[in-house]
Amino acid sequence: MKLRPVLLLIIPFLFSLSLNGQTTGCTDPQALNYNPEATINDGSCVYLATSTTPVMVSRSLPQEVMETSGLICWNGGLWTHNDSGNQAMLYKIDTITGLILQTITLTGAENTDWEDIAQDDEHIYIGDFGNNFGNRTDLKIYITEKSSFPLEGNGNVPAEIINFSYGDQPSFEIANRSNDYDCESLIAYGDSLYIFTKNWVNEQTRLYGMPEVPGNYVLFPLGSMNSEGLITGADVIAGGTEVILCGYKNYNPFIWLLFDFGGSDFFSGNKRRIEFSGMLGTQTEGTSYTFGRNVYISSEKTTVIPARLFRLNTSPWTITVPTGSEGNHKQNRELKMYPNPNDGNFRLELGQGFKPDDYRAVIINSAGATVMKDCSVDLSGGNASISLPELEAGLYLLKVYSNEVILTGRLIVGL
Repeated sequence: MKLRPVLLLIIPFLFSLSLNGQTTGCTDPQALNYNPEATINDGSCVYLATSTTPVMVSRSLPQEVMETSGLICWNGGLWTHNDSGNQAMLYKIDTITGLILQTITLTGAENTDWEDIAQDDEHIYIGDFGNNFGNRTDLKIYITEKSSFPLEGNGNVPAEIINFSYGDQPSFEIANRSNDYDCESLIAYGDSLYIFTKNWVNEQTRLYGMPEVPGNYVLFPLGSMNSEGLITGADVIAGGTEVILCGYKNYNPFIWLLFDFGGSDFFSGNKRRIEFSGMLGTQTEGTSYTFGRNVYISSEKTTVIPARLFRLNTSPWTITVPTGSEGNHKQNRELKMYPNPNDGNFRLELGQGFKPDDYRAVIINSAGATVMKDCSVDLSGGNASISLPELEAGLYLLKVYSNEVILTGRLIVGL
């Protein structure tokens, strides 16, 4: 039999620590360095390079929002705004057609450089903190009450102001697109607002937080992450368990998914980057969760590409057990399979201590796509023979689960 070459990944050994009987380590079964014994996520998970292509909702947004720079989903539509030098207006756009449904003017506000928009149950927040030159001393966030918005038709709403500055900024000399104190990302979480910087020089992002009430605040970094590109938008899922950051590097767009973090320490958990393939030149600027893990992303007009609207779902990368079964599992173990690598034909073995049950299986490829979903597996005898000759050569994540247990393992197909 002729053998096809198999790319074997060498994964650096990552140490785990035991604290009071608990083990720290990578707790995400989709990660290359997953530790099935870990009970505390230490943020060390490492992933295969992953890419996807979002669905295009609108090939060209209306002229009024050509410089769309932020998104929220509220009151039956998406709300966006333009960035520097445009009017102090919010636009409600249709989630299917991208057409404008409503226009709201903020009274007492100016659009020096609006870069993102966020919301909580009662308020909408607009970040006027774009700082390409690195010399602004008038950074602010406008606050409006949702109850002041007309249900339909255009109108005016009043705005209050949060003023802030960076307490760690060493210089205010003009450094156009050559400073690390620009910002385009804002979320509302708990009783606070959080911003993620857009660092032109080191292509990292820093996290700052402030109260969500009017005032004057001096901010200091709460943490940082190597974003490997420019962060231009953010949102947090309902319930606060997942944060999305959008951005680009050399006009190649990407997102970061932050999940399984503790409290507001968003960088403490899993950090997974998803590249957008086939979208070179697209300047993604705004992002918003809608229902569950469904996400919209907007891009502003460039010299060659009009403003556009896209959508995707983050579930393949952030749900580590099948939906609806998360709360029932009592054990999380590594799955035994052999031979591995194989040609799509292999055996599964439960090992000792596992009782017969109704087991089902999911297989996810290295791009995060599910190639086999919720299939029944007969493990009544403690083992099973599997034949999947249609699987292409590559690395897969195989998860077998029941109401009592999750078993995961890396499946290598290459013969």
